[in-house]
Amino acid sequence: MRIQHLFGMALILSSFSGAAHAELMVGGSNATLPGGHPISQFAANAQGAAAPIRQIVGAATQMDGPINISYEPSEGLLYVSDYWGQAIRVFPAFASGNIAPLRVLNPGLLGQPRGNVPIAALDELIVIAGNCCIYTYPLHASGSSVNRIRSISWGGGSSGLTQLNNPDSLIWIPQTDEVAVVDYDFGDFAAKVVFHARLTDGQAPPTRVLKSTHTANAFGIAHDPIQHKLYVGTFTTSDNLAFDAQIRVFADSASGSDAPLYSIEGPATGLAYTSQQYPSGIGLDLQLQRLMVSFGANGDPSTNRVVSFDLAASGNATPVQVLTGTNLSTGTVGRPFAMPVDAIFANGFDN
Repeated sequence: MRIQHLFGMALILSSFSGAAHAELMVGGSNATLPGGHPISQFAANAQGAAAPIRQIVGAATQMDGPINISYEPSEGLLYVSDYWGQAIRVFPAFASGNIAPLRVLNPGLLGQPRGNVPIAALDELIVIAGNCCIYTYPLHASGSSVNRIRSISWGGGSSGLTQLNNPDSLIWIPQTDEVAVVDYDFGDFAAKVVFHARLTDGQAPPTRVLKSTHTANAFGIAHDPIQHKLYVGTFTTSDNLAFDAQIRVFADSASGSDAPLYSIEGPATGLAYTSQQYPSGIGLDLQLQRLMVSFGANGDPSTNRVVSFDLAASGNATPVQVLTGTNLSTGTVGRPFAMPVDAIFANGFDN
């Protein structure tokens, strides 16, 4: 019943999509700025090398590699997976400048955190930890001595019970109360989407696995709980230097070798042949109805890119927004995410 209530709240929030105003935000890693890597927010109509409208940046932030960030709207907070800093750092969502985190979660077992999902109604923070596992912590926990609530353990690849090997890009599906990750099997760019019940603890098999040629080289996943769709980013490459990316869109009930409902790919998309870059993450803006795809620089920050599409796009679609360069990241741009431009819009009112 509680999960059904949470999903009902998601439906209510989605009803504000025509009024609420959201913007793209992004972090990254390998910064060259003093004081660590910034988190930057860009206007919805920004294009090219446009400057951010707001940044959280400076020595007080303690951020070294904020690659994956989640916006938690009910408390107005950002949960930052600081990969190189080996911590979850929590900030006021609408803060800017050189501010200290409200709290820092950094137990030793956390290691280098990847994707995270805060669930305020359940008082839980789910995070990919140690490049191997899915841990759940109390949402408001802080410090280095926090115990896990649950742990979905490393499985050692496809032969292991949990089928977790090197998970990335975490989502939570409230309708089925599952967590899902993109994962990499042993082999040449083998990839899959692995689903587990949220309440799984220890060594347990997945609820399902989505794996076929359609998920080969998957690099990220996003979920639309209203349209019941999974957006899986994939790529093809022949030389590890030039990557042609695609977005495969599946029903969120997909399993096994199920084919996507449709794909976004082709020369007009801006996803094709990104020399000296690699796709680094995808995110959804359900208020502006956009899909966002980031491409990290391979040694040259001027080649960072984030490409955004109308959420209804398919096939060889033209982007609605393309952001480029060092304003996205002075190192390598991380996974994009969406949040309102300020606290007024967070409640669904556009004044």
